[in-house]
Parts: sequence; C-alpha cells; structure tokens
Amino acid sequence: MKKLIVLAICGIVVMAGCKGNKVQGTESEADSTLADSVTIAEEPQDTTPLPMFLYCLNKDYMMMVYWSGIEEPKKNKDNAEYFEDMYRPWLLQEGFRRNAAAYTKMLAEDGKTIDIKYIGELLKNPDGEEMYSGELHSRASIPSPGLRYAFVNPNDPQLNKTDWKDMDIVVTEDYLQTRKLMKSKLLSPFDKENPLPKAVVKQLEEEYGMKAESSTAVFSFDDRYTYGVMQFKGVYKTVKEYSQERKVALALEVLTDGDKVYSYPVEGYYDDQEGPTWNVDDEGHYISSGIPAAFKGPNGPELCFTHWAPESCTVGLFLIRNGKLERIQYECYHSLIDENTPLWKKDLAEMRKLYLEQDPHSNKHFHLTRYRPIDIDDDGIDEFWLRDKDDKHGALFTLKDGKVSLIGVEDGRLQTSFRQVRDGKGYVQIGGSAGGPSMYTQVFEIKNSQVVRRFTSLEIYGEIDECSLDGKNATKEEGAAYIKSLPEVRDPYIYFMDINE
Repeated sequence: MKKLIVLAICGIVVMAGCKGNKVQGTESEADSTLADSVTIAEEPQDTTPLPMFLYCLNKDYMMMVYWSGIEEPKKNKDNAEYFEDMYRPWLLQEGFRRNAAAYTKMLAEDGKTIDIKYIGELLKNPDGEEMYSGELHSRASIPSPGLRYAFVNPNDPQLNKTDWKDMDIVVTEDYLQTRKLMKSKLLSPFDKENPLPKAVVKQLEEEYGMKAESSTAVFSFDDRYTYGVMQFKGVYKTVKEYSQERKVALALEVLTDGDKVYSYPVEGYYDDQEGPTWNVDDEGHYISSGIPAAFKGPNGPELCFTHWAPESCTVGLFLIRNGKLERIQYECYHSLIDENTPLWKKDLAEMRKLYLEQDPHSNKHFHLTRYRPIDIDDDGIDEFWLRDKDDKHGALFTLKDGKVSLIGVEDGRLQTSFRQVRDGKGYVQIGGSAGGPSMYTQVFEIKNSQVVRRFTSLEIYGEIDECSLDGKNATKEEGAAYIKSLPEVRDPYIYFMDINE
C-alpha cells in the first residue's frame, strides 16, 4: 500500500518537477522544494496528473480545498514517528498545486465535459488570517484555503444540469487522452437494494473467515466491473489502545471483474450493545461510496470515489494494482453544518459607517457590538442584524457580492419583527410608538439579498393617517390593503453573538 500511494503521488508531481515550487499560472511561491528521497515503486510510472475533486457550492464557489499547509513538512526528532503520514498528503496536494492551470475539464452528464479555468489560490480570509485546511463549509460566504476555478462560459447550458453542493471531478487533457470514461449504471436505487452475487459473498466469507451481515451491489461499469460493499457480523478483532481493549468491526469495499473479486477492508468500532459503526449516525450500516466517475486506464480501472457521511467527506481513487484493490485517499474532510456566517472586519466597518450616517446626532451614542446573521429571504445568503449592548438600538443590513446596504434602523422605540417568506421575498417590519396614540411602521421586502420595496405608515388611534410605497405617497386605502396583504408573522430563533474586536 505504501509503495502504491507513493507511486500515485509521483504520477501527479513528476510532470511539474522542473517548474519550481509554485502554483502554475501564478507568481505565488511556496517556500521549499520537494524532498529528493521519495521512493518510486517498481512498476512503470504513469506521470499523468490524477483526477482532482472540486467542492462546488455554486457557480462562483468551486475550489480544490486544501488538506495540508503549503509549507513542506520538515522531519525532526519530534515528528519522526509520523513524518511519513504528514509528508505524503502534502506531496499529493503539492502536485495539484503545481498543475493547477492544467485542470481544464469538469465532467458533466452523459460523458460530456465543461471547460473550466484556474483563477487563483486562496490562502487567507477577508480579515487577512490564515484558514484551517481540511474543512468543507456549508455556506459560500465562508472561504476555505485552496485552488479556485471558474467556468470558461458561465452561460453553458450544461450548467443547468450540474448539482451544486457536491464534489465534482476535474481532469487534465492528458488524462482524457489516456483514459476511457466507462458507462455507469446504478444497481441499487434508493427504493430497492440489490445484494452482491452469492458466489462473491461466499468467496469473501472464506477469505476473511467471517459471516456476512449484509452486502449491496451499488454500481456497474461498462457491464464488466461491479462495485459494492459488504459488512460482516460480530467482532473482527480486538486491539489495545491506551491500555484498553477495543473491539473492531469490519466492512469491505468490493470490486469485481467477471469472476475476479477484489476487496478493501475498512475497520470500524464494535460495541456489545450498540453494534458496529463506521461513521457518525450510520445506524450500524456501512455507507457505500459514490462513484462520480469511472475510467478504464492503461493499468486497469480507476474509480473516483466520494464517501459522504453526516460530518465528513472522503475523496480519492480505487485502483487494482498487483492483484489487489487499493484505495488512495486524498483527504477525509470535516464537513461542517449549521455554521454562522462570519462578520468580516471590513464589512463591520462599513455597517457601522452606514449606521452612523443614518442619524449622526443620535446614533453616535450607540455602538453596534453584537450581531446575528439571518437569511431573511431564504436565498442562501445571510443578512446581518447588529445591535448595541442595550438590545434596543440597532440596524439590519444586506450583504451581497461584497456590497453592504442598510435596510433599516431600530431606535429604541422602533423594534424589528419578521414575516414569512413568500414568492422568494422576505419581510422585515420595524415599528413602534411614535408618541401618544401614534404608531409608526416600516416594512422592507427583501429578495435576492436586496431591498426591492419599502412601505411606511403612520397610524393614529389605529387608523392610517398617512403612508407611502417606495417613497411615493399612497392613499389610506392602498396602505390598508398593503398591510392586510402581508404574510403571517415569522418567529425565527434569535440569538446575538458578541463581536470580537
């Protein structure tokens, strides 16, 4: 296994070995060079860059997310024991960095490709801070370190068929010229699970000396290869960890080629009461990998796999080498969910500026020190609600494409409420006492993270005295009809976080 991984890494790095340690197509340099001591396996080298996985949240967020820092790891007495485990992932990532501009083809449906281009490397967040590698964020407003890509033709009709928030496969021209994309067929749809053939199950039971709990045939490729998974009953073995014994469960990734059966063992945990588990919330069932692309290469099948679980995503390749199924893991990413959109310093400064400009005389006495991101129109982009520590004075803002705009202001008497989203529009209502029997109400309609309509009204003893729509005077009847037409009140869970200066 060690030799295979080194060979695969060399395949992606050798092509760029004479170009210097930098991302191809940019001037940004890493600070070190590749080690000279990498061992090459004793089978013919294939120097074609491997497929790469782009994490795509939308058309503007397509990244090869880094799993390692860009600095070459240095061996010392403190890390000597696990240095190889640090160095191999870095070396694989470095190969992708060096060949960044060569990845120009994204796989689409029906074996077609979409032209993409490398547009730069991202290493720091908008506040100028370094970011954690190995993390997949759930929101496009939260950046990750890595290589950034864009579509050559953003209006390509094929993009309408592309599923977002997924891992897409991108390759180089050289890879497409030396491989054949195999036709994939789903064997176990969600409503019907098909087991592996009995002969395959029996062979694997005899090989591992255990009885099968379950098996699933997941995909076939070119009506020749079959990919599936299988898990065994009971305990595979017991190991010692930190002076305590731990029971191990066993599952298999399986690939068949006619009557040839290949397997890759995946160990999990076994609890006497809960049973086996491999991933969080897997309910005792080993989750099969997805195979977004399968190629017939010069040395056999090359299957790109994604293994999604509730809190992780593992990507890599399945290969058959030296008569065994090998699994080259690029990275097991931490998949983050329910994240709050961060409030970057430059955006905070602009929000405070707009707030002060709205009423310099009054607002200078209050400081926006707490915030709450809230998606008012459910378009996947958060708006921001900022408040002073008194929880009475504050303001709401939109933030889209880097531009901050003021929605409305709370002044201690006028307070905020929300209404249900309707036809892609969210509704913010800011209202309260205007003194004596008078009530002042503002309604802001938000769509695609922008204010698209404004309504104001002044009521005296519950009757509209005056009102306006988009700054133009409206009749009392028009105002009453508008208020009556508003959707029901929405009661989102509201909590404010202190702004860490």
